Amino acid sequence: MTDETRLPDPVAVAQTLPPTWGLILRHYESPRRRQLAHALSTVCKARRLVLLIAGDWRLACETKANGVHMPEGQLRHEAVSPLLNATRTRLLTTSAHGPRGIRLATAIGADAVFLSPVKPTESHAGAPSLGVLPFGAVARQSRLPIYALGGVTNSDSQRLNSLGAAGIAGISLVQENF
Repeated sequence: MTDETRLPDPVAVAQTLPPTWGLILRHYESPRRRQLAHALSTVCKARRLVLLIAGDWRLACETKANGVHMPEGQLRHEAVSPLLNATRTRLLTTSAHGPRGIRLATAIGADAVFLSPVKPTESHAGAPSLGVLPFGAVARQSRLPIYALGGVTNSDSQRLNSLGAAGIAGISLVQENF
């Protein structure tokens, strides 16, 4: 996941990620968002990384990204039909903050869900977190692959995977040794 403050240069990061990893371009407020999306698309294609564009299916199509990531709140407030038509041949992921968000993702046919926050996190300081074991209970009940997001580290991945996580995601993961 990119973040304007904590990950200001996602293109440089993409050039260091291992194969099979991916990026979700958020940078919602950046005036360079379109330019970043195109640059990331080039790097991700060359390095065989998955690229999802958050919150903008048009930009995902324009850059030929692998798909689009829709935040739960945005899904609740936007018409979903154009999104579903545009992403029919691309990946569609959503974020969720509990069972309601997962039900919404299931109803629209999302490919995966990023469930957060699993643990306390800088990006949502003071927000209540699910906890590792409750995350696992939700992940095991879901028909969709559930990725752990929020306060998780690479060292959490084995435990979260054993609890049903499809994988882990974060902003600061690239700062750890992978």
